[in-house]
Amino acid sequence: METEMVALLSSIEAAVNGGKAVVSADNSIIIAMMQETLKNGRSATFYVSPAQGRAVMRWYWTPGRIKEIGMEAVSKEERARIESELGFKCVGPWFSNRIRCPCGGVYGMFEFMQQGLREHDRDWIKAVLELKNTSVLRINPALDAICAQCNQMLITGHWYEMPAPDGTLIYGCCSGPILA
Repeated sequence: METEMVALLSSIEAAVNGGKAVVSADNSIIIAMMQETLKNGRSATFYVSPAQGRAVMRWYWTPGRIKEIGMEAVSKEERARIESELGFKCVGPWFSNRIRCPCGGVYGMFEFMQQGLREHDRDWIKAVLELKNTSVLRINPALDAICAQCNQMLITGHWYEMPAPDGTLIYGCCSGPILA
Protein backbone atom coordinates (compact mmCIF):
# COMPACT_ATOMS: atom_id res chain seq x y z
CA MET A 1 0.00 0.00 0.00
CA GLU A 2 2.81 2.41 0.84
CA THR A 3 4.49 1.94 -2.55
CA GLU A 4 1.12 2.68 -4.23
CA MET A 5 0.84 5.92 -2.23
CA VAL A 6 4.41 6.90 -3.12
CA ALA A 7 3.65 6.26 -6.82
CA LEU A 8 0.43 8.28 -6.51
CA LEU A 9 2.21 11.19 -4.86
CA SER A 10 4.94 11.07 -7.52
CA SER A 11 2.36 11.25 -10.31
CA ILE A 12 0.58 14.12 -8.53
CA GLU A 13 3.89 15.95 -8.15
CA ALA A 14 4.65 15.41 -11.85
CA ALA A 15 1.24 16.84 -12.83
CA VAL A 16 1.65 19.86 -10.55
CA ASN A 17 5.22 20.39 -11.76
CA GLY A 18 3.79 20.44 -15.30
CA GLY A 19 1.54 23.37 -14.42
CA LYS A 20 -1.60 21.36 -13.67
CA ALA A 21 -3.66 21.11 -10.49
CA VAL A 22 -4.87 17.99 -8.74
CA VAL A 23 -8.01 18.29 -6.64
CA SER A 24 -9.41 15.76 -4.21
CA ALA A 25 -12.92 16.37 -2.87
CA ASP A 26 -16.31 14.74 -2.29
CA ASN A 27 -18.33 13.76 -5.37
CA SER A 28 -20.74 16.66 -4.95
CA ILE A 29 -17.88 19.18 -4.97
CA ILE A 30 -16.23 17.68 -8.07
CA ILE A 31 -19.56 17.59 -9.94
CA ALA A 32 -20.30 21.20 -8.88
CA MET A 33 -16.84 22.26 -10.11
CA MET A 34 -17.55 20.77 -13.55
CA GLN A 35 -21.00 22.39 -13.66
CA GLU A 36 -19.60 25.80 -12.66
CA THR A 37 -16.84 25.49 -15.27
CA LEU A 38 -19.49 24.86 -17.89
CA LYS A 39 -21.86 27.60 -16.70
CA ASN A 40 -19.06 30.18 -16.67
CA GLY A 41 -17.74 29.32 -20.11
CA ARG A 42 -14.35 28.19 -18.82
CA SER A 43 -12.41 25.49 -20.63
CA ALA A 44 -11.01 22.54 -18.68
CA THR A 45 -10.48 18.81 -18.99
CA PHE A 46 -11.49 16.75 -15.98
CA TYR A 47 -10.16 13.25 -15.30
CA VAL A 48 -12.81 11.98 -12.92
CA SER A 49 -14.48 8.83 -11.69
CA PRO A 50 -16.94 7.27 -14.14
CA ALA A 51 -19.81 8.10 -11.76
CA GLN A 52 -18.82 11.78 -11.67
CA GLY A 53 -18.45 11.95 -15.45
CA ARG A 54 -21.79 10.21 -16.01
CA ALA A 55 -23.56 12.53 -13.52
CA VAL A 56 -22.46 15.64 -15.45
CA MET A 57 -23.26 14.10 -18.83
CA ARG A 58 -26.79 13.16 -17.63
CA TRP A 59 -27.29 16.68 -16.26
CA TYR A 60 -26.02 18.38 -19.42
CA TRP A 61 -27.40 16.18 -22.22
CA THR A 62 -31.10 16.84 -21.90
CA PRO A 63 -33.45 15.53 -24.61
CA GLY A 64 -33.87 19.10 -25.89
CA ARG A 65 -30.11 19.70 -26.16
CA ILE A 66 -29.58 16.34 -27.88
CA LYS A 67 -32.20 17.27 -30.49
CA GLU A 68 -30.94 20.86 -30.90
CA ILE A 69 -27.33 19.80 -31.44
CA GLY A 70 -28.19 16.75 -33.54
CA MET A 71 -26.36 14.28 -31.33
CA GLU A 72 -26.88 10.79 -32.72
CA ALA A 73 -25.43 7.30 -32.47
CA VAL A 74 -22.35 6.82 -34.63
CA SER A 75 -23.42 4.52 -37.47
CA LYS A 76 -22.11 0.97 -37.92
CA GLU A 77 -20.52 2.11 -41.18
CA GLU A 78 -18.66 5.01 -39.54
CA ARG A 79 -17.54 2.78 -36.66
CA ALA A 80 -16.24 0.20 -39.16
CA ARG A 81 -14.35 2.96 -40.97
CA ILE A 82 -12.79 4.18 -37.69
CA GLU A 83 -11.66 0.64 -36.95
CA SER A 84 -10.40 -0.26 -40.45
CA GLU A 85 -8.85 3.05 -41.54
CA LEU A 86 -7.72 4.54 -38.21
CA GLY A 87 -7.16 1.35 -36.22
CA PHE A 88 -9.23 2.23 -33.14
CA LYS A 89 -11.74 -0.22 -31.68
CA CYS A 90 -15.12 1.42 -31.14
CA VAL A 91 -16.41 -0.14 -27.95
CA GLY A 92 -19.81 0.90 -26.68
CA PRO A 93 -22.48 3.06 -28.32
CA TRP A 94 -20.58 6.21 -29.36
CA PHE A 95 -22.45 9.44 -30.13
CA SER A 96 -21.60 12.52 -32.18
CA ASN A 97 -23.19 15.33 -34.12
CA ARG A 98 -22.38 15.70 -37.81
CA ILE A 99 -21.37 19.06 -39.23
CA ARG A 100 -21.88 19.86 -42.91
CA CYS A 101 -19.18 22.02 -44.50
CA PRO A 102 -20.08 24.42 -47.34
CA CYS A 103 -17.65 22.41 -49.55
CA GLY A 104 -19.84 19.32 -49.10
CA GLY A 105 -17.63 17.59 -46.55
CA VAL A 106 -19.02 16.14 -43.34
CA TYR A 107 -17.34 16.23 -39.92
CA GLY A 108 -18.41 13.45 -37.58
CA MET A 109 -16.74 10.98 -35.25
CA PHE A 110 -14.41 9.61 -37.97
CA GLU A 111 -13.10 13.08 -38.79
CA PHE A 112 -12.81 13.92 -35.08
CA MET A 113 -10.67 10.82 -34.50
CA GLN A 114 -8.66 11.56 -37.66
CA GLN A 115 -8.00 15.12 -36.45
CA GLY A 116 -7.05 13.73 -33.03
CA LEU A 117 -4.38 11.61 -34.74
CA ARG A 118 -2.98 14.69 -36.44
CA GLU A 119 -2.95 16.80 -33.27
CA HIS A 120 -1.95 14.16 -30.72
CA ASP A 121 -0.66 10.72 -31.54
CA ARG A 122 -1.90 7.15 -31.70
CA ASP A 123 -0.49 6.22 -28.27
CA TRP A 124 -2.33 9.10 -26.52
CA ILE A 125 -5.67 8.23 -28.15
CA LYS A 126 -5.20 4.53 -27.44
CA ALA A 127 -4.36 5.25 -23.78
CA VAL A 128 -7.53 7.35 -23.36
CA LEU A 129 -9.72 4.71 -25.01
CA GLU A 130 -8.25 2.01 -22.73
CA LEU A 131 -8.97 3.84 -19.45
CA LYS A 132 -11.07 1.65 -17.17
CA ASN A 133 -11.61 3.63 -13.96
CA THR A 134 -11.24 7.19 -15.24
CA SER A 135 -13.57 9.24 -17.43
CA VAL A 136 -12.21 12.15 -19.47
CA LEU A 137 -14.70 15.00 -19.66
CA ARG A 138 -13.82 18.08 -21.70
CA ILE A 139 -15.77 21.15 -20.66
CA ASN A 140 -16.01 23.93 -23.26
CA PRO A 141 -13.11 22.45 -25.25
CA ALA A 142 -11.12 24.89 -27.35
CA LEU A 143 -10.83 22.39 -30.20
CA ASP A 144 -11.66 23.69 -33.68
CA ALA A 145 -13.32 21.23 -36.04
CA ILE A 146 -11.42 21.25 -39.33
CA CYS A 147 -13.03 19.94 -42.53
CA ALA A 148 -11.04 16.98 -43.84
CA GLN A 149 -11.92 17.86 -47.45
CA CYS A 150 -11.11 21.58 -47.69
CA ASN A 151 -9.11 22.12 -44.47
CA GLN A 152 -11.33 25.01 -43.38
CA MET A 153 -12.39 25.59 -39.77
CA LEU A 154 -16.06 24.79 -39.21
CA ILE A 155 -17.83 27.41 -37.11
CA THR A 156 -20.39 24.95 -35.73
CA GLY A 157 -19.18 22.99 -32.72
CA HIS A 158 -18.60 19.26 -32.65
CA TRP A 159 -19.85 17.27 -29.65
CA TYR A 160 -19.15 13.67 -28.76
CA GLU A 161 -19.68 10.99 -26.14
CA MET A 162 -17.84 7.69 -26.02
CA PRO A 163 -19.31 5.38 -23.40
CA ALA A 164 -18.09 1.82 -22.85
CA PRO A 165 -20.56 -1.04 -23.45
CA ASP A 166 -21.62 -0.87 -19.78
CA GLY A 167 -22.40 2.87 -20.07
CA THR A 168 -19.22 4.03 -18.31
CA LEU A 169 -18.09 7.31 -19.85
CA ILE A 170 -14.70 6.94 -21.53
CA TYR A 171 -14.46 10.37 -23.21
CA GLY A 172 -16.97 13.12 -23.79
CA CYS A 173 -17.62 16.82 -23.91
CA CYS A 174 -20.09 19.48 -22.84
CA SER A 175 -20.07 23.03 -24.13
CA GLY A 176 -22.29 25.94 -24.80
CA PRO A 177 -24.74 27.91 -22.75
CA ILE A 178 -26.74 26.33 -19.99
CA LEU A 179 -30.38 27.07 -20.69
CA ALA A 180 -31.77 26.14 -17.25
